[in-house]
Formats: sequence, C-alpha cells, structure tokens
Amino acid sequence: MTDTKHLFRQKHDFYYLTLLVYVAFLALYIVVTGTISDGTVQFGFHDPVVYIIGAFILHAVVMLLAAIVRNRHLEITDTELVLRSRFNERRIRFADVERVVFARNKRKFNDGTFAVLKLHIAGQVRILRVRVAKYEREAELYDLLRARLGNLRQREVGRRVWSRISGRRFRRGGR
Repeated sequence: MTDTKHLFRQKHDFYYLTLLVYVAFLALYIVVTGTISDGTVQFGFHDPVVYIIGAFILHAVVMLLAAIVRNRHLEITDTELVLRSRFNERRIRFADVERVVFARNKRKFNDGTFAVLKLHIAGQVRILRVRVAKYEREAELYDLLRARLGNLRQREVGRRVWSRISGRRFRRGGR
C-alpha cells in the first residue's frame, strides 16, 4: 500500500501585508511632515512618531522572520495528520479521532465555508483546532480532511451542543 502525502504550508500573507502597511504609513508620514524651504526638501526623521512607527516595523519584521524560521506545515497521509514545524512534530492518527466538528470562525470573515475543524481526540481533554484558512490551498485541504474524516461522527455547530460525557444537552453562551 502506498502512503500518499499531501503537504500544506502555513500562509504568511498577514505578516507581509502588515509590514507593507507599516512601511507605506511611515513613508507617507515622512513625506507629509517634510518641509520645503529655499529649494531644498528636509524630511523629519527625528520625530518621535517616526520612532514609534519604526518600532512597529521592527516588530513586524521579527514576527515575519520568526514565522519563516518556524516553517509550520500540515501533512496529511492515508492514516494520520501530522502538524510539523522546524522544531516540533505532532502526529494524530485518524483512528484516534473520536469526533470532528466543522465550525465557522465567527471572528474572521470568510466566504461561507467552514473555517475551523475541531478534532476530539481519544484520551485528550483539549480539542485540537485546525484553522483551514491559515494554510495554502485551503479548499483542497478542507476537501481532503472531509474525505479522510468522513466516516466519523460529524455535525455542524448550531445553537445547541451535545455533551457526550454527561449525555445531556446544554446551551452555549448563557442563554
């Protein structure tokens, strides 16, 4: 039996966009605060606001480099889901997944597809959340996970949540 591997790298679009916005704002601020006198242009580099924006740019560069060095990616084989980074690896066998919940991420606008997969793993109390939108080729990743986890007990999150431990229903959000 051949073990096919599908590799999905984590996207860094957010970091690049943040850095671009900060640099554009810095350039615009320097141009706007610059003065023209006697045919020469003087830019205000010694302004405290420039230093603050520079600190934001430095922070964005550090976060981008940390994300690139971390090199996070998700690998799906026929039998398991592997969450890898440069420094760590976590393997989850599909046989160990008790239940999967396809939920919408309410904080992030998306195109109506399910943005978060919640995996209930046997022997673990915490739920593993896989945010599909964080990875490249998110539609392919979602379809592949749906195919691999299709035989499990699935449901979409609605108004009520079923508790398997106590066997009773309870409402979310205090209503």
